[in-house]
Amino acid sequence: MIKDLADYPALQAIQNALWHVSDVRGAAVMVGSGFSMNAELASPSSKGPPLWSDMATAMKAQLGPGSSGSDNPLRLAEEFRALLGQAALDGLIRDLVPDAEWLPGEAHMQLLELPWSDVLSTNWDTLLERGKTELTERSYDLVFTPEDISRTRSPRIIKLHGTLPSHTPFIFAEEDYRTYPAKFAPFVNLAQHVLLENELLLLGFSGDDPNFLAWAGWVRDQLGTSARKIRLAGVLNLSPA
Repeated sequence: MIKDLADYPALQAIQNALWHVSDVRGAAVMVGSGFSMNAELASPSSKGPPLWSDMATAMKAQLGPGSSGSDNPLRLAEEFRALLGQAALDGLIRDLVPDAEWLPGEAHMQLLELPWSDVLSTNWDTLLERGKTELTERSYDLVFTPEDISRTRSPRIIKLHGTLPSHTPFIFAEEDYRTYPAKFAPFVNLAQHVLLENELLLLGFSGDDPNFLAWAGWVRDQLGTSARKIRLAGVLNLSPA
């Protein structure tokens, strides 16, 4: 029974926020790269979505002796850009994330059918955007750039880190995260607004995912105790703490 799960109270809290049972305005979800593993492949020869470890391995292979040996993809991306340039880093992303070879899976459709206040994503693929076109009872506005914010309304699919094929920069390297609040202040303000008003569910991240760690740190820095409850969902074998 679902009620026997240790995390049932957290599930119930998200449910209540989604359906406005509690005094919370609603619930928002942030989708990470792990959720792309639910994509369907367009053909048997299509490459599946990469894990962070796959991206680290690919960068180390191209860096060769120029690699520091770090396993942190954000650190490696910074080294990759310093050695080979931004164009090469963008090309690596396009090679590792062959968006056209993936199709939205059933999990994408089920996620988008829920009444989220907003759907935020750090993914470069377009699975969510393509999935939303198949919905009949729910419509999402798309936010790819800061300029899109003023002409859209909730519910929205908000791509915080760029999106294929050409909405750059792709946020990937350490320096991208460090300068993000200054370079993308409208996105920062939008995310703050969403987090102040809604319960937030993180989906497709692991507890040591560098993207998750950077995002969670950013939330603490920006909102402190003002942030509503943020929950990380997944079969992660983590302790309650």
